[in-house]
Amino acid sequence: MAEVALAVAGARAGLQLVVSPILKKLLADPARCLGVDMVSELHELETNIMPQFALLVEAANKSPHRPMLNNWIQQLKDAFCKAEDLLDEHEYNILKREAESGKDSLIEHASSSNAIMKHVHTVSSRLSNLCPKNKQLLDQLKELKAILAKARGLRELLCLPAGNSVEAFPAPASAIPVDTSFAPLKVIGRDKDRNDIIDLLTKPIDVECDTSRYSGVAIVGLGGMGKSTLARHVCNDKRVKEHFEVRMWVCISRKLDVCGHTRLIIESAKGGQCPPIDNLDTLQCILRDILESKKRFLLVLDDVWFEESTNEVEWEKLLSPLVCQQTGSKILVTSRSNDHAFSGAAIGDQRVRDQLETIAEKLAKRLGRSPLAAKTVGSRLSRKKDKAAWEDALRTDSLSDPSRALLWSYEKLDPSLQRCFLYCSLYPKGHSYFIDDLVRMWVAEGLIESCNVNKRIEDIGRDCFDEMLSVSFLQPLYTSTGGISPYYCVMHDLVHDLAELLSENVCFRLEDDKVAKIPHTVRHLSICVRTLKQHQHSICGLHNLRSFVCIKPLTDDARDIFQQVLQNLKKLRVLYLSFYNSSKVPESVGELKHLRYLDLRGTSISELPGSLCALYHMQLLKFSRNVKKIPEKLFRLNKLRYLEDCGQIPYIGKLTSLQCLNQFCVQKQMGHEVQQLKDMNHLGGSLSIQNLENVPGKDQALEAKLHQKNHLESLHLEWSYRADMSSHDSLHLEILEGLMPPPQIRGLTIKGYRYAKYPGWLLRDSYFQNLESLSLVNCSAIEILPSNPTLLGNCSSLCLKNIPNLKTLPSLPNSLEELAIEKCMLIMFISDDELEQHGQRDNTIMTYNLKSQFSSMWEVDMGSNIRKVLLSEHSSLKWLITSMDVDSPHLQTIESTLKREGDGVLEQEDIIKAWICCHEERIRLICTRNISLPLVLPSVLSRLDLCSCIITDGALAVFLDGLTSLRRLSLKEIMTLTTLPSEDVLQQLTKLQNLCIDSCWCLGSLGGLRAATGLSEISLWSCPSLDFTCGSVFLPLSLEKLYIRHCVVAADFLSSDLPQLKLIDMAFCRSSSSLSIGHSTSLRRLSLENLQDLCFLEGLSSLQLGSAIFTHVPNLNMKCISQLQVQDYLYVSSPVMLNHMLSAEGFNVPRHFGLIGCKESFSFEESADLSSVITLLFMDCEISSLPGNLKSFSCLTMLRIVRCSNISSLPDLPSSLDHIYVRDSELLKKSCQSPHGESWPKIEHIRSKLFY
Repeated sequence: MAEVALAVAGARAGLQLVVSPILKKLLADPARCLGVDMVSELHELETNIMPQFALLVEAANKSPHRPMLNNWIQQLKDAFCKAEDLLDEHEYNILKREAESGKDSLIEHASSSNAIMKHVHTVSSRLSNLCPKNKQLLDQLKELKAILAKARGLRELLCLPAGNSVEAFPAPASAIPVDTSFAPLKVIGRDKDRNDIIDLLTKPIDVECDTSRYSGVAIVGLGGMGKSTLARHVCNDKRVKEHFEVRMWVCISRKLDVCGHTRLIIESAKGGQCPPIDNLDTLQCILRDILESKKRFLLVLDDVWFEESTNEVEWEKLLSPLVCQQTGSKILVTSRSNDHAFSGAAIGDQRVRDQLETIAEKLAKRLGRSPLAAKTVGSRLSRKKDKAAWEDALRTDSLSDPSRALLWSYEKLDPSLQRCFLYCSLYPKGHSYFIDDLVRMWVAEGLIESCNVNKRIEDIGRDCFDEMLSVSFLQPLYTSTGGISPYYCVMHDLVHDLAELLSENVCFRLEDDKVAKIPHTVRHLSICVRTLKQHQHSICGLHNLRSFVCIKPLTDDARDIFQQVLQNLKKLRVLYLSFYNSSKVPESVGELKHLRYLDLRGTSISELPGSLCALYHMQLLKFSRNVKKIPEKLFRLNKLRYLEDCGQIPYIGKLTSLQCLNQFCVQKQMGHEVQQLKDMNHLGGSLSIQNLENVPGKDQALEAKLHQKNHLESLHLEWSYRADMSSHDSLHLEILEGLMPPPQIRGLTIKGYRYAKYPGWLLRDSYFQNLESLSLVNCSAIEILPSNPTLLGNCSSLCLKNIPNLKTLPSLPNSLEELAIEKCMLIMFISDDELEQHGQRDNTIMTYNLKSQFSSMWEVDMGSNIRKVLLSEHSSLKWLITSMDVDSPHLQTIESTLKREGDGVLEQEDIIKAWICCHEERIRLICTRNISLPLVLPSVLSRLDLCSCIITDGALAVFLDGLTSLRRLSLKEIMTLTTLPSEDVLQQLTKLQNLCIDSCWCLGSLGGLRAATGLSEISLWSCPSLDFTCGSVFLPLSLEKLYIRHCVVAADFLSSDLPQLKLIDMAFCRSSSSLSIGHSTSLRRLSLENLQDLCFLEGLSSLQLGSAIFTHVPNLNMKCISQLQVQDYLYVSSPVMLNHMLSAEGFNVPRHFGLIGCKESFSFEESADLSSVITLLFMDCEISSLPGNLKSFSCLTMLRIVRCSNISSLPDLPSSLDHIYVRDSELLKKSCQSPHGESWPKIEHIRSKLFY
């Protein structure tokens, strides 16, 4: 019976996948306008044949008519596809005429991707029937009608009755009043019900759920019967108040919003406002922390509607943080539907609950062999509380067979979901599906039906994905850290087997381990083989193919394969190539009139043909990063919804369906004006509008109609920083007034704004509904932040960068999680104690040793790092000194020295001396400025970035005091800082994980840093005054990663054990001749770069490293290096060092191997065993040729060559090589071009060839 069921399902699935997407198309006006009315025939198929398909097959199997049925099914599928192709071509011709005439398309954007124009007039359509182009379409529609007409005779031949197609339509939603937990004024006659419910809530039940520690009770009844009143009556009873330590009340109504309702639960639990956070994980942690300390809780979920659209996973997310110390917590639900999703007693219907539990026990026994099947069936039944649905599952034959259980669940899916599920079989088992790509493919193939004109079809596709996730047909992908990826999902092997079985005649996967003939009925094909030579002929015969998905690269000549595809597969809707070594796409790509999805990201294509602009059905275009320019007339593709960023498109405003535009650069030339954005109201995600200096005025800005772009999540408005400084500042205000964002955006950045006043919309109370992030950058005229108190009320992120006239900060919102302040020179953070002692501070900064330290560091990189920091320092000092009306000759010295090229020693001495004098003057100025700003930061702050600010030691201690949520702290170019806070302050930072200190030249001590017991990563860059003597004594024992750049490191820096330390990365440092690292017994990764003084590494032989990098350490002793043992990765710059390692006794060559920054040609040690190496890297090498003996790497699979500009050809390569990657190496890239490049014959056999 299971085999019969699968056979029936497979036949129906094949028909469903082909037929169902076309039914509504043929019922649309154009089919009848063309003179073919087949409504009654389509109605017969939809209402009688498809619903009774199982009976039809079963009856055919018992009669001699099964071949007749099979033949009719195939005829029907072929006829439908031909009709759809011809209708599609008819629409293409209309789109072409509109594009060439310059008119906007009349196609309804909100309809499905396959919908035919509804606005074509009947009369003109009938006249067009006389055209030869439409005769073929008319003939095909008539043929389809004749085939459909056979359905009724076939049903009658098999003696099947007509089906019932009447379905009830859901009543429209009405306004729903919201109840609260306050006790009702008076309740009469409900005392018994109240007492019964209180008993269910407070008295222990026989079986308590140990996993969730809560159970549920539901009050179910029609609207207006007093469910909420009864719940309030219960909630305010003294017995309930005494039994439950915390009581919460939340009204759910029609739509479940996990984040919003979690926030309401938090507010109800704590009796106060919840921080305006939209991160679900953060909200759940807050709720869990509140409830964990409580003994028992009662949560009332009032007015719950369990509709079919409600996702089971969403309910699980809402309830997952509900934990407590003891069992006995309860959830009380009021609902109009018996479909309540919580375990527990249903009021007035305990008998039904008992019956369902009995059925559930029987089902559990039958499904016990497969947890996946149990979860899938359980997810499906959880919303079906009527006994009949559960009994239907129990009656299903062979439900103990996991495949049969999954099939049963599949059959309960909506037809559109079934089609989307079957399409997933194109990918191999274990494939990680990128969710957005999967949804866009579904849309391109017309598998999703859109019946909601107010909802984008991609959003409906995402709902389909969520539904498949809720029934476990797709599963979340867990990352290496244990979290759930928001972008990818996977499919269980058993589920994949079902999808493959049901779609075998429509979807086909060509794999290396399966040499099979491709069925001629296939409509969707994926390629996973190394070569297509033996399959090329059969593939080119699939003239009705809709999807060609090349998942893995091929070793074939890609140009020939692609040419064959273009010549023979003219019906393609989806084309995905992961290979193509030519730089150009053939012009013939423009002949794929039906193409909607073209993905060329994995190819070497750099030029796109103009014929691409003739693909009028195109919805998605993705290219490789090599493409720098796209065809000028791409604006003709007005159905385009997604486009890879690759330059500016003239007249982009004609792409009114476009949903993603990361960057728009305003230009003065025609076709690039800001008004192009006027009708692009489908734009979502992030939009950056740049070069606003090219906007003439407010009227043009208003024409962009940004406020109507309701799908946007973040907006970036930018004037070029180097724009004409003579432009009128007031024009900036006018333009910004006209560029009013939509109120729902979550992120807003304003950059380069040069006027002191703000636009009205930024000052308007409650204009922004969900603003979470605000950034003001390079706003030179601003003196205060907007006075609108509600603007920052919901903000979790605030960034203030290069606002030199900003003089004060407002009170920061309690919800703020991230704060960044950079180059706000007039904002000075000085503690009150330091203001009182300002007279003694002139000599506080120890600058006497800076000169010698700078001189030492200058030699490491010829002063490039010091120069870079001084350029930033110069602008800050100049603004500060000018604003305080002070003259400084030393500042002029810095400026002139930075500009000139001269004697390095003299330049070095002058510039360092001048900076020290300017810095001492800065200290005197800020200590005489008797201003102290509020220093209170929100306790929920998790990230703090301070750069080029004036903040003293005491002020930093006040800043950090009590920041128990802080996870990341960055201090950059804080020249007034001499020490980190004490242990008393830093021990409070229990969640601090990452600390970065960069270019704090006067910092001499790490203070009480060891007390920060959660700190796992520290970066110390360009801190020349920092005392590294016995430095590890001051580092926390929790430290795992340590990065040091441009510092002076003492020999005993790592003399004590840091038990968790796994990584040391040290570069461009001065050091003693010897460093001891043997105490770091847990060390796994060691990177040493540009350490001129280092000669010995003590304790190296005692370490078991996973990876090691030694580049430009010229004096490192070879004997020391011979003790090295590396398991996985080894990269060096010296060939001498490398060959010394290879010749050392007992040295095991790691799997990943290479040279970085090598300057001299060489060959690998002949005696070395290189068979263990699978990846070989050459990066930033000055050599003119690769070693000639690369064939010694007999197991090499990947060769990577990056930024090696002198290499012009390849030597002989090992036959095992499967991947070659060449980047920023133009001579070699040219040599590897197909088919005439010098090195092409040596790489032709390689499967994956990437050139950038």
